[in-house]
Amino acid sequence: MATPREVLDQLVRTVCGRAPQRWVALGGGGMNETSRVELDGGGAVVVRVARHEQPWFVDEAALMERARAAGLPTAQVLALEHLDDEDGVLSVSVQTLLPGRPLEDVGAGLDREHRERLVVEAGEVLARIHALDPDRGEVHRLRAPAEEDLERARRTVATALGPEAAEVVDRAAAFVAAARTRRPEPDLRLAQGDFMPKNLLVHEGRISGVVDWEFAGPAPPAFDLARWEVSAGPPWHDETAPLHRGYARVSDPEAAAAGLVPAYALDWALEKLAWREPATPAQVRRCVEVVVRHAGP
Repeated sequence: MATPREVLDQLVRTVCGRAPQRWVALGGGGMNETSRVELDGGGAVVVRVARHEQPWFVDEAALMERARAAGLPTAQVLALEHLDDEDGVLSVSVQTLLPGRPLEDVGAGLDREHRERLVVEAGEVLARIHALDPDRGEVHRLRAPAEEDLERARRTVATALGPEAAEVVDRAAAFVAAARTRRPEPDLRLAQGDFMPKNLLVHEGRISGVVDWEFAGPAPPAFDLARWEVSAGPPWHDETAPLHRGYARVSDPEAAAAGLVPAYALDWALEKLAWREPATPAQVRRCVEVVVRHAGP
């Protein structure tokens, strides 16, 4: 995404009262990008930029503020601007910079005891997020995948693991379909939407921040718990027991999950396998492992 730097520089200068000296990319891709912006005279902010057909980051900003008001470690949105652009609306969110590095990055240097302690703390944070009432944001429910998506998922699995492995796609789809018809509609709470080690900051041995609330919104608590199991990445995705122990400090994780974690895990696995930009072989293997775990070998 090519965004005129002079436009962003002027916005940061207006919001912060100081000129930006250095932009450091933190991630993003496609239509979104996130940068740490170091300011003249010291200090830094985070700038998130998106180009879509409609204003972006609006719900994110409101839900982050609600989380901050509840005492959760979330950045403050200093400004949110929407600028007309030839390719749509350019949305720019300027946020405070939270201390720390992503848990995903620091995990390799930690012993198992320390890793588990951080995951337990993450579980407590997640339960406190789920304690908040949702009134906006992206609603997450079990989906009925289109046949074209299922066919793309079959091709992805067959390419990565061989044609015989592709049958797990149909098994996962049948499992999710059954859950949609047999389970009562669960209560919706506030889901963070992408609660992963990559979006949890660690500073001085503690969870210091939760970032990237772009897809936060109403969902059953099982939604966030299932995403962690599928996509947290090694070694984190198998650390569900300590995640639940931390969750239990605030709320009963089993009652919160309402038996829906397997269905939401398979729902997310199907979505990943159907990505138009194919999932990596490691991601495909993890999705298949989760299907086998919940829907049988």
